Amino acid sequence: MEQMAIQKIDFKVQSESNSSSKSEISVRDFKVIVDEPEQLGGTNHAPNPVEYILCGLTGCVHILAYKVAKELNFELQDLKIHVSGELNPEKLFGMPTDDRAGYQNIHVKLNPITNANEDLLKKWLEIMAERSPVLDNLLNPTTVSITIG
Repeated sequence: MEQMAIQKIDFKVQSESNSSSKSEISVRDFKVIVDEPEQLGGTNHAPNPVEYILCGLTGCVHILAYKVAKELNFELQDLKIHVSGELNPEKLFGMPTDDRAGYQNIHVKLNPITNANEDLLKKWLEIMAERSPVLDNLLNPTTVSITIG
């Protein structure tokens, strides 16, 4: 089977401030609101940035789960995904800490409803982990440049 060439895709977002804790981000034809919970100085009108990281991981795993199940020829009738992450906000608030600013750990629990056996589910999980762009960004350093202007 001949593989078709796939070109790289540039994803872009742009934000505008609504307040010191709340922003509106444009993504393609969508508007996404980002805010902090009240205990972190926000107005609690939307998820915060680190919660969106968990949402992104959850969405990526969801899409891959069904795609890979189809490729492995088994039916995934339903899938519940539970993702949690733990971080220390001290660095965010400028307090001294040896902890990093981001998540110290993230846990993903999949509850699939399927008739696939344990060996097939293990292969399914390995393929998803290998192919997830979001998981890859969380597990590996990515070059990020921040400029003014």
